[in-house]
Amino acid sequence: MAKKKDKKEDKKKMGRPPTKPVTKRPAYYVNVKVNNSMNYQTTNVLISKDTIPEIKQLIARSPQKVELLGYWNGKSYEKVPELIEFLKARTK
Repeated sequence: MAKKKDKKEDKKKMGRPPTKPVTKRPAYYVNVKVNNSMNYQTTNVLISKDTIPEIKQLIARSPQKVELLGYWNGKSYEKVPELIEFLKARTK
């Protein structure tokens, strides 16, 4: 009879385990709008990079629309004037 009880417990534990919410680390964040040509949907993808040159390279190489969010300090996004000027120069 002990085997039957074990089987019932196994059935309750089936399925995907819960996932932890994503915690943002202090870094530079960019929101990229990706167009899917298969079903004509646009998806927002959040990308983080550690340094300003890495963000500039991402913006320069990305064919999609890029929106700069800023530097995440743990509570809110801080504006980065250097990157804002770089984005303005790219859109002209």
